Amino acid sequence: MDLTPYLDWLKFLHIAGAFLFAAGHGVSIAVAFRLRAERETGRMLALLDLSGWSLNLAGVGLLVILLSGIVSGVVRNDFGRAWIWASLVVLIVVSGLMTPLAGSYFSRLRLALGQRTRAIKEGEPEPVPLSLEEVVALAQSRAPELTATVGGVGFLVILWLMVFKPF
Repeated sequence: MDLTPYLDWLKFLHIAGAFLFAAGHGVSIAVAFRLRAERETGRMLALLDLSGWSLNLAGVGLLVILLSGIVSGVVRNDFGRAWIWASLVVLIVVSGLMTPLAGSYFSRLRLALGQRTRAIKEGEPEPVPLSLEEVVALAQSRAPELTATVGGVGFLVILWLMVFKPF
């Protein structure tokens, strides 16, 4: 089946998915930075919930990016070119770095606030909240800067590869 007439729509979906992906991550990184200034545990938990919700949007965006990009790459015969493979490798490497960086930061804060995380198995006791001072100290981590830098550089490298197709 020839999908060449739909390449513009595939590009549109790919870019729309990238916006959704970036927007979801943008909310999450904004939350990571905002948590440092927060001193009310209820607001901190609400911010953490907002971050988790926004990452669901980012996941939908990633799915749209991958599906539209792969279909487009097949239709255009781009999988014989190195730039598309380099883009996928950068995406995998950046994802592999960002997930533990940001995930562990948010998980430590959730546990410190007495909220269950995915790591706690059913039947295990509820986490015991730490003092506000201890939670605030955890929130001062440099993980948000490192996560934003890794994600931002990765995003720019992928954007460069896709726009200029250097190899």
